Amino acid sequence: MIYGKLKALMQGLLTGDNVLPSDEDVLQSLVGSALLTVAMKAESLHLMTLSTTSNILRLSQGDYLIRHPESPALDDDLIDIDEELAPVVARVVVSMLSRDKGGIHMHAAERMILDYNAKTYEIIDQMQAEAAEAGIIDAGSMPSTEFTL
Repeated sequence: MIYGKLKALMQGLLTGDNVLPSDEDVLQSLVGSALLTVAMKAESLHLMTLSTTSNILRLSQGDYLIRHPESPALDDDLIDIDEELAPVVARVVVSMLSRDKGGIHMHAAERMILDYNAKTYEIIDQMQAEAAEAGIIDAGSMPSTEFTL
């Protein structure tokens, strides 16, 4: 999802409640904060890496690391996280801006992260099993490639 679409989604989620900040720097800061929040909780395949030279945010499953997501600056910039997690970023931002529904938006974001993580763990387990079966890796270790989506 591009940043412009994310802004439209956030505006839609806030309909009848509040509005997005008119100051673009404030909005970009909120989106950056939300990206960090989601990256800390979600096992984002897009952010997973084995490279220790990346800007590392935290450890992930197995030998993988989660790199720091880059904040968007322009409306055409891609959101630096998995496509499925972009609506979660929107929910986290609107939870900070909402007058009446902040808890509802945060609860929805947390539920979406749990669902996403369950799918990610299945994918990683399947990749490990297939790589071990093919003799590429020892059972239980991860292949030494970086995820890119």
